[in-house]
Amino acid sequence: MKTEIKSSLTLTPSSASPVLKTKITVQLESDFPYTLAKEELTMNATSTTDSSYIRYLRVVEVDDAAKTFTALFGGAHSGLFQISIRHKDFGLIGTEGLILDVSASCTSFFPMSGSIYGGTLLTITGTNFGNVYTDNPVQISSNGGINSKDCFVQSTMATEIKCRIETDLEMTRNQIDEVAVFLKTSEEAMWGSKEN
Repeated sequence: MKTEIKSSLTLTPSSASPVLKTKITVQLESDFPYTLAKEELTMNATSTTDSSYIRYLRVVEVDDAAKTFTALFGGAHSGLFQISIRHKDFGLIGTEGLILDVSASCTSFFPMSGSIYGGTLLTITGTNFGNVYTDNPVQISSNGGINSKDCFVQSTMATEIKCRIETDLEMTRNQIDEVAVFLKTSEEAMWGSKEN
């Protein structure tokens, strides 16, 4: 039995997209007593609500001098995940408090009004969007979701999407109910509405 416990200190970033591959970097204590090598480290993320749902991460980079390593997270159902790390010789490394938030969200959009004929450039802010314009399709809905039109993505980065509302939108400001940002596969980011 080991009496000494070594811990991981930080997880960067602490959140990841449910559908896009994300590099996650872990910082260990500077006095970690063993050499770090890719083949000696294993890492996984276990859902905090369903312990049978585990995602395995592949270690892709190691910096032994800095006591950091980077693993590739391939996505999972949205939720919180507890990180577990094992070193081949040392065994389990303490990861208390290392939680990965797997989610994407829309926090705001502007402008709140535009031409009924479309063409308005809409800026959407949020978290964990993709960097490729096809990663996050956007739609504008009206009349309780009965009518919807595409908003064509012009540019995108992790926290912001700019899209141009389809021409001939035929909706007034008062009719627009919601803006939806869809993720690359089956999930969608939380809805933002004009009331928020």
